[in-house]
Amino acid sequence: MDNRVWTVGSLIPGSIKLHTVLTPNRSRRELPYSKNIILQQNEKSFEIRPAKGKLLDAALNQGNELSYKCRKGTCGLCSVKIVENGTGLSKPNEKEKEKLKAEINNGFRLACQAEILL
Repeated sequence: MDNRVWTVGSLIPGSIKLHTVLTPNRSRRELPYSKNIILQQNEKSFEIRPAKGKLLDAALNQGNELSYKCRKGTCGLCSVKIVENGTGLSKPNEKEKEKLKAEINNGFRLACQAEILL
């Protein structure tokens, strides 16, 4: 990672000498949603890049063919098991709790209801 900060003087057209100011190294921490989310549905694995919005929409926009139907949290067809990096998702809402019951404790979510937190 380049830690240089360019000064206004370095942006003057025709400037021969570039002036930079080095910033101290800052410790970078990994955000919980900075890694791809790995999930399974119908014995298939999918890797989803975090994107603002619903997990289902992010998966579909990235070309992943997840099964779904109602998008309201009532049919349960979009049920997925989160295998890795689910910490960047919203907590299960009431629709998920009602539909999935104890399966939530085993990592299952409704893709149409789970929000990716950015």
